[in-house]
Amino acid sequence: MTTEDTTESGMQTYRGIQAGPGIASGRVFIHNPSDLGLDYRRLADADVEPEIDRFRDALAAVRVDLQAIQEEVRSKLGGDHAQIFEALAMMLDDPSVIDPTETTVRERKVNVEYAFWQTLQQLRRRFDAIDNEYILARKADILDIETRVLSKLGRRVESGFAQLADKAVVVAHDLTPSDIVQIDRKRVLGIITEVGGSTSHAAIIARGLEIPAVVGVESAMSAIDPSDRVILDGHRGLVYVNPDAETTSRYEREASQHRENREGLTSIRDLPAETLDGHRVSVQANIELPEEAESSLAYGAEGIGLYRTEYLYLTSSWLPTEDEQFAAYEGLAKRMSPHSLVIRTLDLGGDKLSYVLNTMPEMNPFMGWRAIRLSLAHRGLFRAQLRAILRASAHGNVKVMFPMISSLEELREAKAVLQEARNELKSVGVDFDPDCPVGAMIEVPSAALVADELAEEVDFFSIGTNDLVQYTLAVDRGNEKVAYLFDPLHPAVLRLIRMVVEAGHRHNIPVTLCGEMAADPCAGVLLLGMGVDGFSTSPMKLPEVKRLIRSFSLSDAQAIAETALSKKTRQEVRKTLLESLPASVRDALPEGGVSPASEEDAHLSLEAVVARESV
Repeated sequence: MTTEDTTESGMQTYRGIQAGPGIASGRVFIHNPSDLGLDYRRLADADVEPEIDRFRDALAAVRVDLQAIQEEVRSKLGGDHAQIFEALAMMLDDPSVIDPTETTVRERKVNVEYAFWQTLQQLRRRFDAIDNEYILARKADILDIETRVLSKLGRRVESGFAQLADKAVVVAHDLTPSDIVQIDRKRVLGIITEVGGSTSHAAIIARGLEIPAVVGVESAMSAIDPSDRVILDGHRGLVYVNPDAETTSRYEREASQHRENREGLTSIRDLPAETLDGHRVSVQANIELPEEAESSLAYGAEGIGLYRTEYLYLTSSWLPTEDEQFAAYEGLAKRMSPHSLVIRTLDLGGDKLSYVLNTMPEMNPFMGWRAIRLSLAHRGLFRAQLRAILRASAHGNVKVMFPMISSLEELREAKAVLQEARNELKSVGVDFDPDCPVGAMIEVPSAALVADELAEEVDFFSIGTNDLVQYTLAVDRGNEKVAYLFDPLHPAVLRLIRMVVEAGHRHNIPVTLCGEMAADPCAGVLLLGMGVDGFSTSPMKLPEVKRLIRSFSLSDAQAIAETALSKKTRQEVRKTLLESLPASVRDALPEGGVSPASEEDAHLSLEAVVARESV
């Protein structure tokens, strides 16, 4: 969903979904793929089979091109990004693409360009009928294949990026995987697309390349002209068209602050996350792709506190095999060793896997058949992932974590399946760590309320604040009308967090916190004082989190937390915490006294989430 505001100066503000963190400012480049200009020809009987041969030759040539691109992407961004092109290659062998095209050529005796275009038009209409973010995002793949095949058939199709000579913010309806591969990081300042969500290829690779991006700005192509200048705020999911002087000045200051902060934080990243009186906490990274391990280490991560495995399931048209998952987990475990790697099991709704599970969209997917509920309903799928995780545990400090646990019965059932996976590996002599730690994500209020019982069954807790806030306050952050109510500093949320921390410590297990809240300086000092043992957030935020921890003594943080927890409203809590921050931290905050929202919003769930400004 997109909202538009226009000021007296003519500045227009659009809201989308944050897909890549950072701020970009500059002129606009409109990416409008060339018109394919299809022709229509009737064929003589003798020309039909040669036309089929021409089609098959074009498909073979595209396969060769995709293989070369895949290797290029693998060398630049790693194997997980390269899997995108495996999915494209599969379309070239898909009977639903090949058979109707050849049938049309033979039965109607028309040229293959027209027949192929008609086939893909029908495929697009089928996709349009499915109300599913992931499936709709795959329409970009259809356009990519269409362009490539028609080009091989003799239709000259150039990428619009060939015209991009200077630095600019790219505005497009959507970007295909092949478009993204051509992006020159030195020229592309940022990306704005009309469609897409947090799982679209544009969003995934923008994060991998650290390019500021906002997707889902519905009217971008018609509202933004090549002559316009824009400011793109990838932290908050905002786009300003022809910004006024005040907005420009504010973002120039914020961008300058970010640069200074990053330079000043370079020395901090290698220091321990230790308070002034010697209390240590862990600072870890949340990642989606194995390749993000490098940036995590570069920003000073002491491990991976949350590895989201969903990407392996969303970049192809089939379920990842156990061996494919093991390869990803093993490589990451080895790279992070001796630091720990917390692998969260599948956290998707059934609608995201409808292409293999034949599921239907749900009325309320946030509270529906997803995460651990889906895994327990598909034991074979669940055991395959657990076996892959266990196998990787033989190659590093691996921990397994179950998402969206809501009851003790659910946790015990998940642990029983884990034991089945252990037994299966043991029976065939496969190595794994028999003591691989098991954790539960606390992101549902019911789990917080029975935290004492859950703590008896696991080795660690991880509080997922993004969902915990949403479920506690009954606020769908995808609904702009109520997004202002989403605040992790609401007293009800804080009391639940305190309950979980105290329950964990009573049972001698560590409690970490992952999510946007971990990167908010106001919340950070409060969480430190509440006794949270570790923070896990996006890699880029880690130096800031370390700086905050190193700015306080534990005793001071505890006193601040006690005062803040006594407040009755979220506004009073935030005011108390802001006043407690040292000048060096407070001065680094953007205007308004709040930290910018992190790209963690893009991972809040795999449903489309509209970004919000921090409260």
